[in-house]
Amino acid sequence: MGLFSVFNKKYIEKEEKLNKKIAELEEVISRKDKEISDLINELDRLNQSTNNVMNNKQLELIEKNIKEAREENSRLKGVIEKYNLSSRKEKYYYKVDVEKFYSASKYKDVVIALTNTGITYIQEMNLETFDNLPKDIKNLEEARIKFQKFIGKDFIEWEIVTYLNKGERLSKFYSKSRKLMNIFNESDMEFMEDIITFDFKRLSECGFKDEQIDEFVSKRDEYYRERRVII
Repeated sequence: MGLFSVFNKKYIEKEEKLNKKIAELEEVISRKDKEISDLINELDRLNQSTNNVMNNKQLELIEKNIKEAREENSRLKGVIEKYNLSSRKEKYYYKVDVEKFYSASKYKDVVIALTNTGITYIQEMNLETFDNLPKDIKNLEEARIKFQKFIGKDFIEWEIVTYLNKGERLSKFYSKSRKLMNIFNESDMEFMEDIITFDFKRLSECGFKDEQIDEFVSKRDEYYRERRVII
């Protein structure tokens, strides 16, 4: 067992289990909502009845059931809110740097031209972008075709696809701390997306200082703010 075995967990499996549990809770909430609605309808029907005296006990029971169902729903929603979880999968992507998308040396002039126009990410581009670039740029048309395939989803370059879905590699941001990288590696975490639910506070158990932990969290959160886009 490794030195940092406390973090040696399969975070993907953990997330799946949590999402499954939340989905079950939301199903219960949905059933409770319907139950409350049915009870209220029944209550309205009985209130409109001309024989209210005979139904007083039934009315009291319905009101009691409505109250209990609402309290249970409130409690379950509190559980979901407490753990900040949802079974509804967010749709998102990570912004891709122009330099990364056009990483081949033959696109060097294209990258310079795009950067000079203030473009940092390919998500800031469209096909008209190329019309505004000098026509004598080397491999400009090839760069256009590459981008067109990308926006048309006729694109299989796994490094870029991985980057879109998982973000940058952790080593780019945390390589200065070999100790932290060992923890990430033991937990099979490689990309920024992998640490979205990582509990940095527990790093104190491994001897990290609060200042270090705050810096780690700050780097992650800043990256998400800049690069992670919810659709």
